[in-house]
Amino acid sequence: MERTRCRIKVKGLDCSAEVGAIQAALKDEEVGLEFDLAQGTVAVSYDPARLGPQAIIDLIAQKARLEAETIDAPKAETPSNTWRERFADRRLVGTIASGIALAIGVLCESVFRQEGLARGFYLLAVVAGGIELATKAVRSGAQRRLDIHVLMTLAILGALVLKQWDEAATVAFLFGLSETLESFSLERARRAVRAVLEIAPETAELINGDGSSRVVDARTVVVGGRVRVRAGQRVPVDGIVVAGRSGVDQKMLTGESIPVDRGVGDEVFAGTVNGEGALEVEASRPLGNALISRIIEQVRDARTGRAPIERTIERFAGRYTPAVVALAVAVLIAPPVLNILTSRPPEWSAWLMRALVVLVTACPCALVIATPVAVVSAVAAAARRGVLIKGGRSLEEIGRLRVLAFDKTGTLTRGEPDVVEVVPTVGRQEAELLRIAAALGDQGGHVLGRAIARHARTERLEVPAADGYQAVPGLGASATVDDIRYHMGNHRFLDESGLCAPEFHDSLGQAEGRIGTAVALTAASGPLGWIRLADRARPEAARVIGELRDLGIQSVILTGDNASTAAAIGREVGIVDLRAGLLPMDKANAIADLDARLGPTGMVGDGVNDAPALAAARVSVALGGVSSGAALETADIVLMSDDLSPLPWVVRHARSALRRIRENIAFAVIVKAAVLCLAVVGLASLRLAIAADVGASLIVTANSLRLLRSKAG
Repeated sequence: MERTRCRIKVKGLDCSAEVGAIQAALKDEEVGLEFDLAQGTVAVSYDPARLGPQAIIDLIAQKARLEAETIDAPKAETPSNTWRERFADRRLVGTIASGIALAIGVLCESVFRQEGLARGFYLLAVVAGGIELATKAVRSGAQRRLDIHVLMTLAILGALVLKQWDEAATVAFLFGLSETLESFSLERARRAVRAVLEIAPETAELINGDGSSRVVDARTVVVGGRVRVRAGQRVPVDGIVVAGRSGVDQKMLTGESIPVDRGVGDEVFAGTVNGEGALEVEASRPLGNALISRIIEQVRDARTGRAPIERTIERFAGRYTPAVVALAVAVLIAPPVLNILTSRPPEWSAWLMRALVVLVTACPCALVIATPVAVVSAVAAAARRGVLIKGGRSLEEIGRLRVLAFDKTGTLTRGEPDVVEVVPTVGRQEAELLRIAAALGDQGGHVLGRAIARHARTERLEVPAADGYQAVPGLGASATVDDIRYHMGNHRFLDESGLCAPEFHDSLGQAEGRIGTAVALTAASGPLGWIRLADRARPEAARVIGELRDLGIQSVILTGDNASTAAAIGREVGIVDLRAGLLPMDKANAIADLDARLGPTGMVGDGVNDAPALAAARVSVALGGVSSGAALETADIVLMSDDLSPLPWVVRHARSALRRIRENIAFAVIVKAAVLCLAVVGLASLRLAIAADVGASLIVTANSLRLLRSKAG
């Protein structure tokens, strides 16, 4: 059955109570639900033959009594909770009114000794702060769910029965204050994610056929359309520069702090910022398929990918609340009954108050919110550094790693050959050898020839023109430079051309025994020498491997290349453990073996090749580069800058997030346990219980939001 997925924004979705309401509303519809409490959204997968997004929204409104709307995937989310919207919020207005009434009531009772008037203000505080609470409690009761709203409503009603007017008013006010402050705190995490999502451009200056231009919606630019990007503007589409030159700031995609130079023929990406020059860009794909749109979608999906520890806490919370409610019932009934059996006064009022305090501590909000806020904060902080983490599971797994396996080519190395040795024959000069070899390399399309030409220009050599170029596939090429015919290619090519003198034959044979590929250059007058090319290690690789070692992570090379080449790269970057000559499935088996012997193992690759190994790893990391959209689909974590440098930071960042989560859980459990103990022995009031619940929720939220400032993890 083919299923469709939509994302829905639900007003007030920031606690497990709303989660339960939505689950109950859609329980008969065979839908998959993934909640993002920190952003107030739910991702719904459904059968389009049964229902659509509007039907889902209607069910949420009718059964859960929650306002909802769909989110347009390619478009950035609209900022919410402006001050005007906040003051229009019934919960905020009710909380403010409840607080004012409570304060006046306290003054009337303690200063003016007007108990009757104080009681009236206390009741007003209960009504103002409890209307929203009671509405949600009725909804939960109708769905036969025991959530925080039911628990708090029972606590307030119990206090009123006991004529504890000030306690009832305090609970109503503090609970409203708790939800309001949590909403404001979570808005910080929402803003951090929106900073990532809002870089998608909205308009484009489209160039007409006659050279004039007009401003249009960026989403309407089609493939082949030309747009003008003025200095300081955002590039509106993914495309190729067809005119102009400028520095382009790509840090919102890659985390790079320095703008990259872009001219005719270079690729640019939507959402990046043009520098000082004007550019004309031909669109290579519509905005809906642009790299930034895919990143936005992945960031949104990442927020619903829950960590295993989060699922564990939810299961614990699901058992914790009924258990504490049962304890509250026992506290209410058992001691008075025991007193009656022993011919003592039952003291129903005293034990009812203790039971109400226990009931308030049954709320698991601090526990439930401990993980998702930390996850969304960590994901947002990473995205701002050009690292895309696809959800809580990926974050948790990389934080637990003990082994990282690296693909060699294109991961530890640059993925392209470079000149590592130039050996001219006796009487010849390196510059002469490079100049002529570069002239032949310019004419052909072979990767080795292009690498030689690039190296010659790096050495600031003047490369002459070559005429009469002829390529022999798999062997080499020949061309005329300054009226002399030259042959360049491998050993076999020179042998077959009859141009390989015996002494040069031996020298070239020795070169072929070393790492890389040897390319020889000869003329009718004799050999000029040979050039050895090899794929070099990334300049940052050795430093990154060293940092990972300091973090207690063992690095391993898994490659299909030969053992000598792998060993040479291993020595250069500092990796001793390597396995060479592996087929794709061999790599996957190696991952499984490492995981079983050494502990949780991840894989770092290019996101396209080595698919079996990436799938077998606990977590896969791709060096996506801004041009590799495929990496967004295949890997759990993508380093958008095509640079290994952020990898140790990601590990430290993930470990910091896990540490925050453990701190949050421990703190919430300790607070709940302490209040429970105090409640049972009669040393805790309703005020203390609700204040402890409010304080725990706010502290774990604030602790999680510290991840937004993470610099070193």
